[in-house]
Amino acid sequence: MQLGQVLRYHASRSPERTALVDRCGSERSAQSYGQLDAKARSVAAALRRAGLVEGDRVALCAENGVGYVAAYFGALYAGACVLPLPVLSAPGEVAYRLRHARVRALMVDAARWPLARNALESVGVGVSLLDVGDLMNEQDATLPSDRPAGASAMLLYTSGTTGSPKAAVLSHGGLLAHTAALVHHALRLDAHSRVLGVLPFAHSFGTRMTLLAPLYAGGCCVTLPRFDAGASLHTAEQEAVTWLPGVPSMFSAWSRVEGDPWPELEACLSAGAPLPESVRSAAEARLGAPIREGYGLTEASFCTVDDGSSPRVHGHVGRPVFGVELRIRNEAGEAAETNEVGEVEVRGTNSMLSYLDEPEATASVMHEGFLRTGDLGRLDPSGRLWIVDRRKDLILRGGYNVVPSEVEDALASLPGVVGVAVVGRPDTDLGEEIVAVFALAEGARLGPAEVGAHARLQLSRPKQPRELAYVEALPFGPSRKVLRQVLRERLISGELTTLPIPKI
Repeated sequence: MQLGQVLRYHASRSPERTALVDRCGSERSAQSYGQLDAKARSVAAALRRAGLVEGDRVALCAENGVGYVAAYFGALYAGACVLPLPVLSAPGEVAYRLRHARVRALMVDAARWPLARNALESVGVGVSLLDVGDLMNEQDATLPSDRPAGASAMLLYTSGTTGSPKAAVLSHGGLLAHTAALVHHALRLDAHSRVLGVLPFAHSFGTRMTLLAPLYAGGCCVTLPRFDAGASLHTAEQEAVTWLPGVPSMFSAWSRVEGDPWPELEACLSAGAPLPESVRSAAEARLGAPIREGYGLTEASFCTVDDGSSPRVHGHVGRPVFGVELRIRNEAGEAAETNEVGEVEVRGTNSMLSYLDEPEATASVMHEGFLRTGDLGRLDPSGRLWIVDRRKDLILRGGYNVVPSEVEDALASLPGVVGVAVVGRPDTDLGEEIVAVFALAEGARLGPAEVGAHARLQLSRPKQPRELAYVEALPFGPSRKVLRQVLRERLISGELTTLPIPKI
């Protein structure tokens, strides 16, 4: 049971069907399943010729496009375990991952050569540097290896906001089974589906939902190298995209792009962070299609997805995907009651095997076979999951637990707000004070008094921010999640100037 069968299956049965439309260059390039499979086999042959054997780890750092996809599946065809690396990585981050994962080869596109050389200077010998474009030009009929279902297929590193980043080990069988469950039971994609691939493929969301899912279904992925709100919507309309995945900041940006919906768009999926209702309503009006929500994490991909089978209620992230079990544990470590908030725990085909070479870290997040996610949530009577927030992002203010996403949701509807993040600043008397950090539209003005008045109408007193700060743009990680910890550090260092919000 090999993950490479996601591509091989359709290449053997419908080789002429379009698998990928690459919009990353100056010219549009369409690749059939047969053509993409041939390129992947060429990569596999080149890797074998370079001395790689089954089970070796191969890193991949390239922008979304045909080169990335061919290299990804080519590594799988060769029996290797793939380690995707974000294209915005720093040399030190790449070097750490290459050493930690004991990588044998690093595949990069032309734009990543300087990054790769810089990183390899501190790694030393033992890692072959290979050009994705050259690998695709090899001529060979190498067929996929047949790795067992429990063998590792992919490594994905956590964000590393606390301690060193850890590598989640994902198996062939788990990835295949969970992809099948997503396609058939949650997303209902088929050969006519056309998905916009602008989320980075090196991230779990991008890999699962914009690469593996459409190809498993026999559909088409339309790739873009990076996110630009106007350009991506223009491309989506031109290519008759039917399904649009993204994170809340992307939907917020899309909602402000002038234009009309295109009739082919059937549904959207938002994940990675809570989606404010104001953003949802504005984006749905612009796009002309419903936005569903889902929930997942690096270690367990998508645990839940709103499949659209029940009436729309804002705030929930759907029910567990087929093959996934969820439970909520309260602070006493007991099974939570319906609607009681506690830590979300998950097990199933979506879950990682372990953290690479870190048995203690693995044991610390496993409980009776369930993965402890570190997220706070509740299950309602119909089994829908409601995510409250990350446990580590909770603000402890004067004995109250304040959930940042709840405050952000209340402030996001203020006029001129492009993005808002709420963080806790250390405070001698209260433990932490609540600070709202705003990114505003060009020319917009938003003062402390206006923020305070709005907060008093929307939030109870313990949840109201007492200070605010302005930034030109919020900091995002590779998955376009807002990096609250970065803002917190900038506040503590004094880099960000705060203004008091007047009390009444």
